[in-house]
Amino acid sequence: MKKVDARNSGAGDKRSDKGQKNTGKQLVVKKEPAAKMSLPAKTGKASASSKQLSPAPKSEKPAGSSGEFDYSMLGVTSKKRQQQKTKQAQAKQKARAAESKSRTRSGKPRTPLAIIIMTPLVIVAALGTFYFGYLLKTGYFRETIVASMADGSTANLFVEDALAYISTDKFFPGTLIDGIDVGGMTKEQAKAAVVAAQPKSPEKVAISLSLDGKEYDLDFSNVSFEYNTDDVINEAYSLYRLKGDEDNATLTEYFNGVQALTVDPKEYQTAYTVKHEGVEETVKELLEKFHLEPVNASISTFDADSRAYTIIPEKKGYKINIPATTEKVKAMLDSRNYVGIVPVEAEIISPEITEASINETFGRISSCTSKTTRNSNRNNNIKKACAYMNGYILKPGKEFSFNKVVGQRTASRGFKEAKVIAGGQYEMGLGGGICQVSSTLYNAVIMAGLTASERHPHAFPSTYLPMGQDATVDWPHLDFKFKNTTDSEIIVVAWWSKSDRVCHVELYGKKLPDGQKIKFESKTTSKGKTPSTVEYVEDPDMKAGETEVVRSAHYACTVVSYQVWYDKNGKEIKRKKVSTSNFRAYTKKVAVGTLLPNGKHAKLDTKTGKLSGMPTPTPKPTKATKATTKPPEA
Repeated sequence: MKKVDARNSGAGDKRSDKGQKNTGKQLVVKKEPAAKMSLPAKTGKASASSKQLSPAPKSEKPAGSSGEFDYSMLGVTSKKRQQQKTKQAQAKQKARAAESKSRTRSGKPRTPLAIIIMTPLVIVAALGTFYFGYLLKTGYFRETIVASMADGSTANLFVEDALAYISTDKFFPGTLIDGIDVGGMTKEQAKAAVVAAQPKSPEKVAISLSLDGKEYDLDFSNVSFEYNTDDVINEAYSLYRLKGDEDNATLTEYFNGVQALTVDPKEYQTAYTVKHEGVEETVKELLEKFHLEPVNASISTFDADSRAYTIIPEKKGYKINIPATTEKVKAMLDSRNYVGIVPVEAEIISPEITEASINETFGRISSCTSKTTRNSNRNNNIKKACAYMNGYILKPGKEFSFNKVVGQRTASRGFKEAKVIAGGQYEMGLGGGICQVSSTLYNAVIMAGLTASERHPHAFPSTYLPMGQDATVDWPHLDFKFKNTTDSEIIVVAWWSKSDRVCHVELYGKKLPDGQKIKFESKTTSKGKTPSTVEYVEDPDMKAGETEVVRSAHYACTVVSYQVWYDKNGKEIKRKKVSTSNFRAYTKKVAVGTLLPNGKHAKLDTKTGKLSGMPTPTPKPTKATKATTKPPEA
């Protein structure tokens, strides 16, 4: 069967050799007037606006009729009727020929032969012309299709009539979109009707993100939905729609489909998805706060008396893949699944130090003690310095400064005057004696496996700790510092015990592994002789003749100190050099008073220590006083 070109109109003008059968020639479409279409009453589910072709109602058989139904109103031609008319014309022609023959035999004048020959031909031609015109008028040469009508009947329809019926710019009757009958509407009218009935927020979006066993709700309060209305409108409109190159078989299929819609409507349903605009921002806003480095557990408070401490628990770190998580959320929305949980794409980073590991490894890591003198002012200063740094928590990577922690030594902060070593000799100063605290702390630091970042030796060795293990301080110039190079807090516990006059320093932190211990050891590598000469200095505030040793004689020496590790069995594991202390030689230094009773001053001979210009005293027996040779320690 050839294809129908719906762009050309007009009927064919040649008759097939096989009567009314399909000629197989190219179908030329001609749109006939609507008067050839019969619209039956609405049946089934068809809407009130739907139209359908149906055969005209059958009439009663007239008397003497052949009983054949006349489909002329539908443009349908009955083959049997045409054959009967042909036979009638042929019978009339034979009757005329017989009548002419009988007249000739009866003796009437004969007609010329040419007339005799031409007459039948003219008659036949006239009859043929008449018959051809009749066939042309009745549509004998127009192609037809056998159509299935909405009421279940079948009928022969002219192709151009069928084309005209389904060639429309409106939806076919029986087309439903979201339950709305759009039959007879244009695409614009149908879209307006469908959109008007669509809710703006048809669903509640409740999507949560799951991270490390916890769920976090995404904020979709301002979410907007997007309908596929245009796609559905176009899909419904394209059903049985002519494209212009259909053959008769396709035309029949489309026409039958349109007829069926009036009885069995076709339903379409729009769908909706959440618009992606803003989804990425919503996910990012929630997850950015979790994009963190891990946080180790740490000690927040420490009670120096009970040694009890509190711990801030560790926090896991997360390396969040926000783009991948966003795509998961979008995919869920695209699948029209608006309630559920989306796992976060993330790498979980565990902290190195946990609350459990602190409880397992935290404890005292070193301690050191030193005996103090009976000087009350000096002991007061030692006690104050210990109190200022007692319970101090040094975080990992931070540096301890003795001057910053203990602070400036002033009377308002509770410090008193006591002897201090300055310039290689003893002098009175606020805070005298606190160098014993810094030196005791220095020993505890070394035995804890730490390293001093700033340390200064005294001018000459102290007696309260082994040589080379002292650390002098002087506000604000000389300081003692050490850095916490461990991954745990270092806590300083310090106090002065009045009962036995002992300065105590303990350090708490991550204990050494496998029961190891560290000792602070010193070795004198060189030693000179003690100077025998004495240096005398004038003291204008002391009474003339009184003396005081302000510096003992000291020999020069070099002391090297070591940090030595031992295993739990006391076997040395390793040895590390800590410092080299060089002490210079000092002569004995004696202060001599020059103040006379009359307010004047005697003159001092610095080489011999004798005074001149002294009044002659009245002789009387006196008891010699033994000079002090060892002043109190600073």
